[in-house]
Parts: sequence; C-alpha cells; structure tokens
Amino acid sequence: MGGATAVIRRFFALGLLVAWAGAAACSNDAHSGGGVADDFPNRRPTLEAPGHLVGYVANRSSDSISVLDLDQMAVVGTAPVGIDPVDIDGPRHVSLDPAAGLAYVVVDYPQDQIGPHEEVAGVSQRSSYLLALSLSDFHLLGQLRLEPRAEELALSADAAHLAVTHDDTLLALQPLPLEQRRASLDLINQPALLVDGPLPSRQVEVCVAPTSVVYSPDASRAYVACSGEDTLVVVDAIAGAVLASAPAGSANVNKPYGVVADPTGRYLLLSDQVSRAAVLFSAQDMPAVIASFTLTGVPMFGAWISGDQIVVAEQTPSGALLVSQSTGTVLREVFYADSDCLNPSDVRPSADGRLFLVCEGDHYTTPGAVVQVDPATLAVVATIPVGIYPDRLALLPP
Repeated sequence: MGGATAVIRRFFALGLLVAWAGAAACSNDAHSGGGVADDFPNRRPTLEAPGHLVGYVANRSSDSISVLDLDQMAVVGTAPVGIDPVDIDGPRHVSLDPAAGLAYVVVDYPQDQIGPHEEVAGVSQRSSYLLALSLSDFHLLGQLRLEPRAEELALSADAAHLAVTHDDTLLALQPLPLEQRRASLDLINQPALLVDGPLPSRQVEVCVAPTSVVYSPDASRAYVACSGEDTLVVVDAIAGAVLASAPAGSANVNKPYGVVADPTGRYLLLSDQVSRAAVLFSAQDMPAVIASFTLTGVPMFGAWISGDQIVVAEQTPSGALLVSQSTGTVLREVFYADSDCLNPSDVRPSADGRLFLVCEGDHYTTPGAVVQVDPATLAVVATIPVGIYPDRLALLPP
C-alpha cells in the first residue's frame, strides 16, 4: 500500500510541474540549457522586472523561489526549485551572480527521507546539493553533490568563490571525540563552471555544527559561526585551513548562529541565540570583541543600514533591534504582531536607503512574507506574502 501511495504522489507532483510548464509556454519563447532545445524546450516564464529593484527569496517548505518587485511591493512570479519531484528539497539562501546570469541555492532535504539509491548504499542521511540556476527563470543548469545537512552558503564579492556550511546535528550529538564530530566547510572555486559539469570542492574540517559563513572582501578569509563549539572560526580560504577560533561571547553558553560583515569588511556581527546577544567583532585573523548588544528575543541575522547603525532581526518574541555601533547604544527595539511579521529572520538594506525584513511565518502552514520597514522607526510599511518558510533575501539593483 505504501509503495502505491508513493507512486500516486510522484505522478501527481509530476502532473503539477507539467501543468505549470504548459501554462507558462505562452509567456516565454522556448530556450534551454545543455544544448537540448529541440527535444526538451524550456517553457518557463522569464521572471524579471526591468528598471526596478528585484528581490529573491527561497521558500524552504514550498520548494520554490519568489521573485519580488520591491519598487511595486508585488510578486513578479514564483518558480519551482529542486531535484526531487515528491519530497521537500528545502532550498536555502539564494545568492546571485548577475554577470554570469546565475543564482545559487543549496537543498538539504530537511525531512530526512532517504531515497532508494541512498538506501542501497547504506547511508543514514541524504546528500545535499548545490544548484546553479538560470537567473532569468530558475531552470536548473548544474548541480554538485555535497555532504548531508548543507545549512548556509556564501558567495564572494567577485562571485569567484563559494562556501557551504554543514550543520550536521546528528553528527554533533554522537558520543565521539570532539575531532570526530566536526563538520566540514566546502570551498568551491569558480562556481559558474557548474554549468559545464561537476566541480571539485575542498573540504575544511572547521567545527561542530557550523551554521553560517561570510567571506572577507578579498575572499582570502571565511568567517564561520560554530554553534556546537560556541566559537567564531577564521578559515584561510586560499590555503583551506583553520587559522583561529575565538569565543562567541562572554556567557557560559552563547550558541552563535548568524554571522554577517559590514560593507567595508572591517567588522563582523555574530548572533548568539542562547545568550540573546549580538556581538560585534573586528574582522581579523584573531577576531576581537568590540561591543555586545543584549536583545529581548533570539537574534537572527543583522545588517548595517548606515556607517554606524545596525539592525538585528529577532524571534520569540518577533521583533527588531536598532543599535549604534560607535556608542554601543540601543536606539530602538520594536515587536511585531504575528499578522505583521511572524519570526523575522533576515535584514536587507537597499542602496537607496530602504530596509526589508524576511518574516518566516510558522514554518509549516502559514506563508511567510517580505516586509518593508521604516529605517528610523522599524515599523512595517508594506508587505509581500511569499511561500512557506522563506529564507534569506537577495537583492538585484536596477
């Protein structure tokens, strides 16, 4: 009975994809990747908003990417993303290479359903994948198989380097020595070449349960938040080696999660979820604490909105914090009703001074949203509903 149900689900999912492609055919000329235009034309609609600020967000529980016109605060379109037509792929963190016409996401299969090939091989967790997608319509152009539990990716400023963390909770909880519980950081050079076939990746064993990563401006360093060892780790991304490990904060347990860099690359902001603090570090080979800001809620990702001011998204309760880097002063902390922004997770300023938050929703049934907030008051001024469990927001200027 279970096998028959799986077959029915698979054909139903394939039928939805075929219907979507057929509906899109009238709005886009056929084109393809891989030189198979005649046999397998790509009939996805082009998702663009020429002359406008465009936002991209992966919906982890909807297996889709929402493309947003942030000038009109409207959805341009939604594209399916993934390589499994039935199970939840869990796409995460759209990262853009506009010059190459590419977008990257990782898929990590959060429900831990092992496919038949993995069962035959005897593995206990499903492999993750890095996907290279067409920026115009998000059809798949290339992929790279990775270790399980891909969590976050970072793309260097010149798009020539890409890093992926693996927050492998099952490995972290094993009764093994510390060294054997450490997960890897994948370092991939020239990721745009994925469209020509699989690429080699260098794996650097960094720490237990690495969650997020950010590059230095010249991509010579990668800074990794390590929740399982309560540290901020510095990786020499050229040599592929760990340089240093700094305590994540001053509490007995901090549990770092998000790490972001300021526009100059001189500072790092680390979100410590257990101690509920956002810690400001110098971005150097041995990071030093400059300041620490206490939040009411659990800090997620933050961003600099001027040379001095930082906004941090927080959850439980849902809110946002505005602080001054130079004075260490908390300028404002606001909280949102569930109907306005449930579970803020990411802060994204635009070059023209606008400010956007990603609101994750309840992760299961209620669609999330991308909201525009006033940079001074942090009040919600406009809302765009997206898919279920949206991840971080990427911006493409006009």
